[in-house]
Amino acid sequence: MRENKIMRHLLSVFLVLIFAVSASAQGAYDQDMSRGMSALGKKDYSSAEDAFRGALKESPDDYKANLYLGIVLNKKGEKEAQSYLKKALLVNPEDPNTNLQLGIYYFNRSVYPEAKDYFENTIDLSPGSEYSTEARTYIEKMTGPKAAKRWRVDAALGMQYDSNVIVGPGNQPPPKGISGKSDWSGVLYLKGQYDLITSDRFVGSVSYSAYQSLHTRLTDFNITQQVGGLDAAYALTNGVTLRGSYAFEYVLVGGDEYDYAHTLTPAVIFTYGNGFSTVLNYAYSKVHFSNSGLFPTNSDRSGFNHSGSIVQYLPLFGGDFLTARLGYSADKDVTREEFWAYTGNKGFGGLTFKILPTLSADVYGEYYNRRYKGKYPLDGPRRNDNIQTYALTVSKKLSDIFSVVVGETYIWNNSNINVFEYKRSITSAFVTARF
Repeated sequence: MRENKIMRHLLSVFLVLIFAVSASAQGAYDQDMSRGMSALGKKDYSSAEDAFRGALKESPDDYKANLYLGIVLNKKGEKEAQSYLKKALLVNPEDPNTNLQLGIYYFNRSVYPEAKDYFENTIDLSPGSEYSTEARTYIEKMTGPKAAKRWRVDAALGMQYDSNVIVGPGNQPPPKGISGKSDWSGVLYLKGQYDLITSDRFVGSVSYSAYQSLHTRLTDFNITQQVGGLDAAYALTNGVTLRGSYAFEYVLVGGDEYDYAHTLTPAVIFTYGNGFSTVLNYAYSKVHFSNSGLFPTNSDRSGFNHSGSIVQYLPLFGGDFLTARLGYSADKDVTREEFWAYTGNKGFGGLTFKILPTLSADVYGEYYNRRYKGKYPLDGPRRNDNIQTYALTVSKKLSDIFSVVVGETYIWNNSNINVFEYKRSITSAFVTARF
């Protein structure tokens, strides 16, 4: 008994010591970062360098400490700035300031092609911000006005294993005589975008994407999707951006027309600094479904959909390792046949982990309730679906262009009508590229 008390006492002391050391290290880091930011604001670069180096001793992989040490060394003209800025970029490749600083680094060394790429990334990531304005200034110094790269290409090539191919596309019962079929498929995705208009506050672009799946056995369920789009973004202030898009989608299943749709999506994005942002979104879609041999009554689902959503992005613990997102959306589907019409409510959330500078993971989950207006079949109950979706995605960055992405998605549609009840898991592996 006495030995147990002694062990509990020693464990308590050990935990207190760990907490004290951790708190002391965090305190030293905070003090060094505060001292460094103050010195940087006063343009005392030597003192700022000492402070940021001290912060890195406490937290060697810290994104902010690497970024600001790189900024200071950049201002001092030190070649060492490159390694710290590249380390910060690996942790947070979407940060416009890090891209801007790397552009400045290469500009100062007359490596203009490399500098131009980073300046263009800055403009893409933060249209209308002070970072994009500065990036455009540097681009004009190199090659004259309006010289930023206007085009982008994204590509993905990979394989998927689907445990229940026949439940898609669309949320409808499977064709007669087919149920629970699994299959492998190859997948190719391409998207090109071109900026028609670019200015300090406004960007307007046109895009086209193509998706193709090719199954090994269930070839009648090969999906061909093409989407053309127009997008615009206007920075109303440094913290408020207005976005709008139009998309035309055309889908074939097994080589037969499945649907085509027009979608308008206005949005407002509020940014608060340090990675916090809120997105308010509305979408209107008008969809025409086509009948085919596998889907002879598909046209009954034709109609339109209204949806609205709010998403909050929350960087946790400084956002260097973990970022959360939480959201809610509601939609209403109006269809030709009443038993396809529904009202839906969805809650969703996700966590993105920066495991290593080149390795990240994303966990996502959602709960989606759909209450249908009419009875299905005509003398049956009103349909009610509760759809749960869970996904895990892991991304490994191989270079500035190429990445490997693997993922697992699980879907469970719990319906009060047996024919709509299903479970489905999709395993995928892709090589992605961005040019």
